Amino acid sequence: MHNVPGRRRPGGNAFLAALFVDALGSGLYLPLTLLFIHEVTGLSVATVGLGVTVAAAAGLAASPVAGVLVDRFGSRTVLIGTYLVRALGFALYPLVGSFPALIAVAAVIAVGDRAYYPATSSYIAAIASGADRDRLYAFVAMARNIGFGLGGLLSTAALSLIGGHGFAVLAVVNAVSFLGAAACLVLAAPRPVDESASSAEPVRRRGGYRSVLTDRPFLSLVAAEQVFTLAHSVLPIALPLYAVTVLDAPAAVLGVLYTLNTALLVVGQLPVRRLQAGARRTHALALGGAVFAVSCAAFAATAYLPHGGWQLTGLVAATLVYTAGELMHTAPSSALAAAVAPAALRGRYLAVYQLTWGVAAIIAPAGFSALLDVAAPLLWTVLGLSLALACTWVLRVSGGLSDAALYPLSATAAMSSAAARPRRATDA
Repeated sequence: MHNVPGRRRPGGNAFLAALFVDALGSGLYLPLTLLFIHEVTGLSVATVGLGVTVAAAAGLAASPVAGVLVDRFGSRTVLIGTYLVRALGFALYPLVGSFPALIAVAAVIAVGDRAYYPATSSYIAAIASGADRDRLYAFVAMARNIGFGLGGLLSTAALSLIGGHGFAVLAVVNAVSFLGAAACLVLAAPRPVDESASSAEPVRRRGGYRSVLTDRPFLSLVAAEQVFTLAHSVLPIALPLYAVTVLDAPAAVLGVLYTLNTALLVVGQLPVRRLQAGARRTHALALGGAVFAVSCAAFAATAYLPHGGWQLTGLVAATLVYTAGELMHTAPSSALAAAVAPAALRGRYLAVYQLTWGVAAIIAPAGFSALLDVAAPLLWTVLGLSLALACTWVLRVSGGLSDAALYPLSATAAMSSAAARPRRATDA
């Protein structure tokens, strides 16, 4: 069955509701993660930082395991499980009083976090196809950004009203939000039947991760995606260090840039998706990467502007370009990975694809800091050149992908070119 536009299964609305509730609760603590854990547990900030790092490394292994579970039990079941696991973790945070206990609880949450992403991507791929799949990925990004933004505002209000006990209350509220998200999916339509189940072609169910790791075109996409996910770490990790330590900009400007970025991600996701609707997913992905590269040049250029208003204006302009890159990259990246993956191994494929985010979370803080310490322009030069190479690589790989994977709308083109273009063994 080709990816025909307009084909979406029941469960999408409940899924979006679950994502919003999840993001609303997570937004309560994400802006203050280390401070949140420090206040809730009473442990030192240094201890909290080390514990969270250890837990994040341990959680990285959960992504490939989640891929196996998704292929075996279904994405909806695993997604509900990730909500329940994280609800348990946040409910236990107020009881943590030692470093081993911190690692244990933080690891539980990290496992839920890392398993959540391949389960989410697989669920979207199971309930929507064609153009609807790309559109749903855009809706998901919009719903999560709205939830994060509102959650951040609510956390500020809660801490102001409740005072010292506010952090413990936020932990409990976040646990409840995860339970609410799980309830939305439990009450939704039954587990979706995969769109390839009715295909005339046999579904290949053997090979496991061996099939994933021998799929060269897919691994090439993963390599490019690793660079793009590092670019997504610029705003939360690189920019604060660069703006404050290199440009000597006031820390308050970071709040303005974050607010501007979040607002534009909310209002811009669907219009950008509509503009991308008729384009190849690889072309849309490469264009997003190219805009990311331009933003690197724009950030680097701010160092040569006069200190003060001109420099702050340059940071705002660079952030606008960077945000455009985020908007262009998000939906086509996720939709392309889901379209390339064969249905029976989709969980494993998307688990490998989502590992790029976990790897970026580990290497970006140390890598960006090291480059900035050597020379501020070096960070933007290295990242910009890497993005340019990744964009070129994506365009080169596109020749080995099927039209059904490349085009979100063109089912007709996919059918007419089927005879001219041999199908890859991994195309479902």
